Amino acid sequence: MNKIEVFLQNLNPREKFLFISFICLCALFLAFKIHDHFLEDIFQKTLVEHNYLALNEAKIENSHLKEIETKLIKQIKTEEEKLKYYKEKLHLFSYDKDFFNKKINNLSKNLTINEIKFSQEN
Repeated sequence: MNKIEVFLQNLNPREKFLFISFICLCALFLAFKIHDHFLEDIFQKTLVEHNYLALNEAKIENSHLKEIETKLIKQIKTEEEKLKYYKEKLHLFSYDKDFFNKKINNLSKNLTINEIKFSQEN
């Protein structure tokens, strides 16, 4: 006990006030910890009153989210179908790298030019 008295005597008034305030805050904190169950009961009473409103809001939010989920699933399915269609088209044209060149060459072989006329403009 003598060490505590010496410690307190060596403190200036401001430090004593801060030290006493710290002790009081610690005591208050411990008091709240001891009466924790009492405080929980008080908060539970207020939460029970608002519980029904929160539950209804949660149900509404849940139904809204389910609607959004179904819309997004439908959108994903349509996008997957589009992707499948584009992959098929890409696969069709990727068989042969010279696909268009061959088509143009075949077209030029099948075409016959009967008459060529050049016109000159003055």
